[in-house]
Amino acid sequence: MRDLDREETYLVDRQGLALELRDLVGSGPVPQEAYPAPFAALAYGEGHFAAKALGLPDWTETGTLFLLEGGYDLGEASAMGLLAESGRVRVVRVGFRPGVDVYLPPSPLSPYRYLRFLLLAMGEEKALKEVDEALLAERRRLTPEVPLEENPAKFLAYTLLERLPLFYSPFFRPLEEAAQSLFARIGKSLSLTPPFSALEFFLTGLEARHEQGDPLAAVLLGGGEAASLAKEILETRVDAIAEVPLPEGSRLAQAMALWYRLAWTAYYLALLYGTDPSDQEVLERLREIT
Repeated sequence: MRDLDREETYLVDRQGLALELRDLVGSGPVPQEAYPAPFAALAYGEGHFAAKALGLPDWTETGTLFLLEGGYDLGEASAMGLLAESGRVRVVRVGFRPGVDVYLPPSPLSPYRYLRFLLLAMGEEKALKEVDEALLAERRRLTPEVPLEENPAKFLAYTLLERLPLFYSPFFRPLEEAAQSLFARIGKSLSLTPPFSALEFFLTGLEARHEQGDPLAAVLLGGGEAASLAKEILETRVDAIAEVPLPEGSRLAQAMALWYRLAWTAYYLALLYGTDPSDQEVLERLREIT
């Protein structure tokens, strides 16, 4: 088994994703003008979690509609932008498409950058400061030089090695899909998220699968009564359970701090699998043709 505390393990990180993770706080575009309220965000791909984390509506008839074109929308984002521009709303395109108002290069870590831009654009500097402080607090114990016994991201990566992660976050359900995306793009690992009726799913679907020896590991994000009940159910249905408690801070800061820890976990999992944690070339080719 590869050792996350040895330098040679990091040689597969050929594009230096660890540096991007380390320097994430404060990165990304800054608004160059003031935008009128009220605000809404129609988000695709990498921008979707940011819009969900902020609780923004996906449409407004006045004010500013941020069109986050951070994914492969097959033309839907462009069509919706044209529709919005026919009204009184100001449309601001953010993403990597040609002709956007604000360019933001694609990256599995871009959800933070979309969030940061939106907070600055809406004049929510205090909320952004809380998010950044939470991420910096996490960073102090997640980077490669922090040894395994003091690094929760490394420890969680070892727990998930050769297992299928099942993410459940009753604290904030959109975090589950965000985790799934991080583990797909960075960790090169398939993962599961439960449907809306998560506890029913745990009681039925997992009962039969565990009897067949499926190597599942439940990751309970955020704690709370629902997570405790899920733990009670899952203890006899999965190989391992990892509980990730909420850090201190506002609800938004907590959600982003958990997202950041999972990003580091996915990074370490990729190293344990001996694969480059950066995006593969196939994604770049897909961007070129869509």
